[in-house]
Amino acid sequence: MSNSSNNIIFFDGYCILCNSFIDFLFRRDKRQKLFFSPLQSKTASNIFPKLGYSSEEMSELDSLVYLKNQHIKIRSDAVLSVLFDIGGIYRASVIFYLIPKFLRDVMYDQIASKRYKWFGKRLNCRVPNTEEKNRILE
Repeated sequence: MSNSSNNIIFFDGYCILCNSFIDFLFRRDKRQKLFFSPLQSKTASNIFPKLGYSSEEMSELDSLVYLKNQHIKIRSDAVLSVLFDIGGIYRASVIFYLIPKFLRDVMYDQIASKRYKWFGKRLNCRVPNTEEKNRILE
């Protein structure tokens, strides 16, 4: 795996909430150290098996996954780790680690399970624009 793929955020390419979070990160990742890939991409289907994920486990990953230095973070841990990594004021997100993981994940799961109902769903997976081309892995 190349250096450019050390910090990849995998997201639901159809989810409007997930895509909005990716837009938020693009605007704030000034050092451009984050890369992005839809969970529905070839990149995801190539990387996850190498990390020991079976096809069944991959199909269960349906919202946000953060691959940081070959270590997978999911659910609330993924969101908090990404926020910390973009730096600045977002490093304060570390305070949410004081909330027990199971409670954070219950809240995360509630939002994730209703995200299409609340925010909607795209008809097509996200297609990178010119600015995003080098940072969205297909």
